[in-house]
Amino acid sequence: MQNTSRRSHGRLRGWLCLAAVLTLLAACASAPPDYTTRVKDPWEKLNRITYAFNDKLDKAVARPVAKQYLRAVPLPARDGIHNFLSNLGEPVTIVNDLLQGQIRQTFKDTTRFLVNTTAGVAGWFDVAKHLSLPQHDADLGETLAHWGVPAGPYVVIPLLGPSDLRDGLSLYPDYYANPVKNHMQVRYRNAGAITDAVDTRAGLLNLDSTIDSAFDPYSFVRDAWIQHRRFDLYNGNPPSQFPDYPDLPPDDSDNSSAPAAGTVTTAPAAGTHAPTTAPSTSSNPPAPTNKNGG
Repeated sequence: MQNTSRRSHGRLRGWLCLAAVLTLLAACASAPPDYTTRVKDPWEKLNRITYAFNDKLDKAVARPVAKQYLRAVPLPARDGIHNFLSNLGEPVTIVNDLLQGQIRQTFKDTTRFLVNTTAGVAGWFDVAKHLSLPQHDADLGETLAHWGVPAGPYVVIPLLGPSDLRDGLSLYPDYYANPVKNHMQVRYRNAGAITDAVDTRAGLLNLDSTIDSAFDPYSFVRDAWIQHRRFDLYNGNPPSQFPDYPDLPPDDSDNSSAPAAGTVTTAPAAGTHAPTTAPSTSSNPPAPTNKNGG
């Protein structure tokens, strides 16, 4: 009887400690410091080489596959696949919500995941959006920025496209921190990753002509990605006086006469680490439509 009582008291103390930590995190929750979202491009020469490789591979493989995917798969099925894949990523968002001290958002995203997993048939239908629980993405890069970790240099990742050093290094932990995917058999997990990449690339097809017609596609994509990532880090409300990329010192930025970013947000390489919509050049660009467009 005493052992049972001690275990009960131990659990109670554990829950009280957890509640205290969550309360502290909630009290500390705030927007990330400005300096954590500033990105320079000192590795531009190497990045351009990687971008050219990604672009050739994209035009030879990823883009044709994405076009064929649109032709072969009906829209309702594509929507279901997109919803299912997005639902698989919800646990990572929930964990990062918690790490950022966003307690209210943590409960919202947890509720969304449970609703879509059950009533939405494993996420095939996005039932939660009709309950005022829209999709919300959070990743480890965002969490690190929230706690003051600088972005580091801009980097183009082979196959995946634009990122910065902090976000690029966060991809691996985010991928393997997902308990849902980790319990899948390897062949199913790999099939999911490939399908996710195709779904993502298909959502970007409408941006191809804009990128291809840019004076300098590399600079265009880079500046747009940086602007959109800042928009994401501030949850759609970035500081109005935040310096845009073209205003950075000339020794760390592109000296070409390429136009500044204004209409697209991702490199044309197939991957998942890219936004889906086109931010404007103002301090409050339009919100992204969904994750799997880029």
